[in-house]
Amino acid sequence: MNSLFTNILSLRRIEYLIVNERWQVIELSPKIHLLADNSDEVRVGKDVRMGFPELIGIEVIASDIIAGKQNSFELKGAIRTQKALNPIYIDICIANNIKEDRISNELLIVFEDVTEKMVLEQSLVQGANEANLLLRTLSASKQYIDQIVTSMADALLVTTLSGKIKTINRTAQVLLEYNEAEICGEYISTILKEVDSWKEEIEQRGNVQTRLFGPITPLVKEVETTCQTKTGKIITVAFSCSKVQTEIEHFQGYVYILRDMTERKQAELAKQEFLAMISHEIRTPIAAVIGMADVLLNTELTEQQEEFAETICNSGKALLEIVNDILDFSKIESGKLEIEEEPFHLNSCIEEALSLLTPKAKEKQLELIFYKNPQLPQVIVSDISRLRQILINLINNAIKFTDTGSVEILVTSRKRQMIGNEKNNHEIQFAVKDTGVGIPSNRINRLFKAFSQVNSSTTRKYGGTGLGLVICKQLSELMGGKIWVESEENQGSTFYFTITTRVIETLLKQEWETKPEESGTVIDAAVAEKNPLKILLVEDYPTNQKMIVLMLQRMGYQADIANNGLEALTALRCQSYDVVLMDMQMPEMDGMTATHYICQEWDISVRPRIIALTASAMLSNKENYLKSGIDDYLAKPFRIEELMQVLNKCRTNREQISKPSKVSHAESCSKNNSTIDTAALQEIYRIADFNCGVNAKDFLLETIDDYLEETPKFLEEIRVAFSENNFKTLQLLVHTLSSSSATLGASKLATLCTQLEIMVVSEMREEITEQIGKIEAEYENVKSALMEKRRKY
Repeated sequence: MNSLFTNILSLRRIEYLIVNERWQVIELSPKIHLLADNSDEVRVGKDVRMGFPELIGIEVIASDIIAGKQNSFELKGAIRTQKALNPIYIDICIANNIKEDRISNELLIVFEDVTEKMVLEQSLVQGANEANLLLRTLSASKQYIDQIVTSMADALLVTTLSGKIKTINRTAQVLLEYNEAEICGEYISTILKEVDSWKEEIEQRGNVQTRLFGPITPLVKEVETTCQTKTGKIITVAFSCSKVQTEIEHFQGYVYILRDMTERKQAELAKQEFLAMISHEIRTPIAAVIGMADVLLNTELTEQQEEFAETICNSGKALLEIVNDILDFSKIESGKLEIEEEPFHLNSCIEEALSLLTPKAKEKQLELIFYKNPQLPQVIVSDISRLRQILINLINNAIKFTDTGSVEILVTSRKRQMIGNEKNNHEIQFAVKDTGVGIPSNRINRLFKAFSQVNSSTTRKYGGTGLGLVICKQLSELMGGKIWVESEENQGSTFYFTITTRVIETLLKQEWETKPEESGTVIDAAVAEKNPLKILLVEDYPTNQKMIVLMLQRMGYQADIANNGLEALTALRCQSYDVVLMDMQMPEMDGMTATHYICQEWDISVRPRIIALTASAMLSNKENYLKSGIDDYLAKPFRIEELMQVLNKCRTNREQISKPSKVSHAESCSKNNSTIDTAALQEIYRIADFNCGVNAKDFLLETIDDYLEETPKFLEEIRVAFSENNFKTLQLLVHTLSSSSATLGASKLATLCTQLEIMVVSEMREEITEQIGKIEAEYENVKSALMEKRRKY
């Protein structure tokens, strides 16, 4: 074969051999050995089949080609030499070697290297297979996701980044009463009115990498709101939202999940009704057991009988505490507990909690220490009742699990970085440290789990449901904080918790700046002549009505009387008044609500001056009174000089908010530690004696009789309200009893009532039971003392 043709074949990576009819090599191309399976055997004179085994077995075909019976024959081979790890793929073509236009007895065998072609074909086939598999996978994945979305019990809506709805599932169509074609393209805000307020929080959340969809934001916590259907129906729903981000803009947006809350709300209502019913059914007999045991303990008993009665009483209290814990826990779990935000003095809140538990610490001879921190903010905005509840629970636990040593309370504060529109600029950290039994390190994780205690022996020795710390944890978290513990067995424990809060730089008014004149005050009928006023007295308790009316009569005023806020509004609509003496806690409508309506209905230029009358010891209430439109404040029991002073302001400074008198109910109640303060009875006699046409002695006796007749009824109603878990009514009854007791000089009883009122606000059930027993016992002393005073008069 000529060299030109040989070069052309080489350029195309084609080699050749010419063999005779006995398969011996006659001629070969220069690079043929590169394609041979055994290159050493490929040379002139050698059998070609030794180098190319693929040719073995085709001898008959070769004979037919030489004889002219067949033009050519093709076959494929694969060569794997020792030098080349990867196979070499070749195409072999056999034909007659034609010489000078005649057929010879020789064969031309052409070898072409098709390795690259084979690899490319394999890649194409593999690529096609993989593409087909991916397409099937994507199709199956879409079908899989579509089936999940379709079968979801919750409504699902997908929107663009701008908020336009792209698709909704079947549940959403049923819930919203739209089909997909009608709602697609509409903005999500037309369905969920509050949806935009959550966009900022969604943007601030970190991404989570997913295998199928790439980075997505986790679902925002469920938010309860309402949605509007096509027909205008408003449905309560809980919705959560997630942001989806991909490299392709078309596949970016938000996913909203809506859950119809109608059935859940009905279930919650049924649960609440059941809890209210079971609470009443359980509390009533428990309260009766505890109450009768208390009464029994106040009678003449043998030592053994007293021991039995104490066991009954203590067991009843323990059972009541268990019921209360379960109800509190249920209330928090159902999301019914709302954290209030009111300004109060931080140190006062802590001291109130300590004062309630000091007697228990003294019983065990434990030192109760509060390290006052001068760097603490004085006034914060939070929920004083819930903060006090956490403190009482932790301090009570510390006392319970400590036999010797002390319980210490430490409080620190730090400024915190504000996020978004957040208002809470401080974090307050509380620490309750004891020298008690401590907690094993492997048991600490059980502390903040529901119905869980360190071990069963703890329950047997100390009692409890294991819910107290869970409630503390949930309350601290509701107030933006957390709770944790550091402890070592037999070395004591330190419980920490934090809250986030706003700090107010200005102080609340705890002490009133204007002092009443102690002496030299002339009180007679000329006071009304110098400063004529039309006065409306709003007070529900008859004894207080009589007392205040007599005070006013002594100054020459004739007051009209309303028994509650509703009657006050009716009276104001019938005629104008210069002054309203407004009791704060009354049935049907309280004083604060009535004041709100008065401020709305009458302009300040014609509105009467409103004087708050209350025996409340809650420090935060005073600030609330002055902010709500009330012009002045009198703490019960007040003296006639103090009443005259606030009435004089109505003449001299009618249109300005004046500062109330400096008087404290707690101070008034604590002036005399005796059962009855004789000075108070003398004051009643003196007031009556100055009024023409009133027999002072008869009035005093009538006042004492009214008190002795009404108080047992109050005590019975207090027991009933507590047994029914009606804390609002209970606080009103205790407040009224405190006021009437203070008026008659029963200072110790009034103080006990004031303490009970604080306990009622904090819903301290165990302490309330004990305090009611003390009040009933003290009333028996007051009753005996008043009967003795009555005989003297």
